[in-house]
Amino acid sequence: MKKIILMMLIVASLFANEWQEAKVKYVIDGDTLMLQKGSSKPFKVRIIAVDTFETKMNHRVFKQLETLKMIHPNNPQHKDKYSHTIKKVLSLGFKAKDFISNRYLGKKVKYHAYGKDRYGRELVWIDGLNFALVRNGWAVYFPNNQISKDRKKYLLELSKDANLHKRGIYKRF
Repeated sequence: MKKIILMMLIVASLFANEWQEAKVKYVIDGDTLMLQKGSSKPFKVRIIAVDTFETKMNHRVFKQLETLKMIHPNNPQHKDKYSHTIKKVLSLGFKAKDFISNRYLGKKVKYHAYGKDRYGRELVWIDGLNFALVRNGWAVYFPNNQISKDRKKYLLELSKDANLHKRGIYKRF
């Protein structure tokens, strides 16, 4: 009986890690999308291992504001505690959303699913998208133990390169 259960778990894990295909129906923000398989109901996904700036005011905006201050420590805009720098955080979030919308909205993507997050969103690695967001500076690497060491290493390299070449959120404003 234990062997049968073990075999079932192995087979289930193999199917859980294969690539699936869906259409990007809607871009909620830079790291959250609505995908749809065929004619089924669209479902919400969170792009794994990356984090983009927010597009709506919430508690995370203040943390992202601090991140922006660390990236641009000598920017005179940061002398004013919070007024229009919050607007900058939100505008960078919309730029990440636009980046995805312009390239992926209405198109089919291949993805790996890694289970659900605490909000019920499917955690996914979308072929090409995770790397593209970080490479272009619209997302930062967000540590996750579910992805491979090679992907983690490459995301860190892309992040350093985006910072070095002042792309996306690293660009001087």
